[in-house]
Amino acid sequence: MKKKIFFVKEDDLKNLREIAKKFKEIVKEKEKLDKKIEELNDKYLRTLAEFDNYRKRIEKEKMDLIKYGNENLILQLIPFDEIFENVIKMIEQNPSPEVIKKGLELLKKEFEKFLESHGVKRIKAKGEKFNPNLHEAVGVIEMDGIEDGIILEEDKSGYIYKDKVIRPSMVRVAKSKSKDNVEDKSTSKN
Repeated sequence: MKKKIFFVKEDDLKNLREIAKKFKEIVKEKEKLDKKIEELNDKYLRTLAEFDNYRKRIEKEKMDLIKYGNENLILQLIPFDEIFENVIKMIEQNPSPEVIKKGLELLKKEFEKFLESHGVKRIKAKGEKFNPNLHEAVGVIEMDGIEDGIILEEDKSGYIYKDKVIRPSMVRVAKSKSKDNVEDKSTSKN
């Protein structure tokens, strides 16, 4: 077999060398980019694993909060059990109505302090002007000499928790007797 000889122009050889040089640069750049991709992929996988661990930790904390969330509240309620025990002992030693009343008043006072410490306040009702945001009218009492809408009786206390009404007061509100009502009653008897 005979070898063929090719003649290459000097300009073509120069172009070929430049292309080879650019090719080497591109190969080096590709290696750098491959390394950068590998680093970013590793960083991504680590971040994904960290996020998964974070998610699991938050889920566990959430479950613990649900499971033990009332622990502080329970600790604050335990003294009421002790007060009940003391009141029962006092009643056993002296079952007079005064001792029973004193024990119940002590319990009520402590419980009101407990509620207030948690942001719960009783809604003032009796003697106040009816407010539909705070009170729920369950009845009307007709009466002369008192302004309409004044609360005369409170059937159930209402409560505000922080800034929210959690239960309105159940009240009976004053309404002046009208002449029509009085006349209707007098004519209906005849």
